[in-house]
Amino acid sequence: MRSIREYRKLCRSEGFDLLRVEIGGKHCRLVFDAGIVTAACTPSDYRNLVNVRGEIRRIHR
Repeated sequence: MRSIREYRKLCRSEGFDLLRVEIGGKHCRLVFDAGIVTAACTPSDYRNLVNVRGEIRRIHR
């Protein structure tokens, strides 16, 4: 899926180790050592990547 590839690319560029991606329905869970971020698997929100990046940064503080 395109959105999962984008999430993996985002984590690599930000320097965060993504353990796994769990897919379920319209949302997927990005699992890190620091916690879990729930993100949309559909491209409905144009600010989705910006919001997910903020969530990832917040759990890694």
